[in-house]
Amino acid sequence: MQDFELVKSIGADKVIDYTKEDFIQKQVKYDIVYDAVMKLKASKSRKILKNNGVFLNNSRLPKIKEEDLLFLKNLIEKNKLKPVMDRTYSIEEIVEAHRYVDKGHIKGNVAVTIFDE
Repeated sequence: MQDFELVKSIGADKVIDYTKEDFIQKQVKYDIVYDAVMKLKASKSRKILKNNGVFLNNSRLPKIKEEDLLFLKNLIEKNKLKPVMDRTYSIEEIVEAHRYVDKGHIKGNVAVTIFDE
């Protein structure tokens, strides 16, 4: 599955290829901008956000509270949030898991299991 198809399959309304489209120059405004590859500065994102819009990237995620986790749990149970798992490693394979993630080409989450059930 292509990256764009994957992102749309989990609920994104619009996916932008920043290498092909200068979306900052367009007049379109968004409620949420999530910069998955951390190429957009927060200051530039203001041009494309609605008044109460939110800019997020992997280093600017808000502090998670218990009610946030319960909200996410509810979305998952209602099949409105679809986590994407790329690979799972055992704790003994932690070095390989880090190497895989460090390559920068993951397509979802990488999990490490601590205990076998």
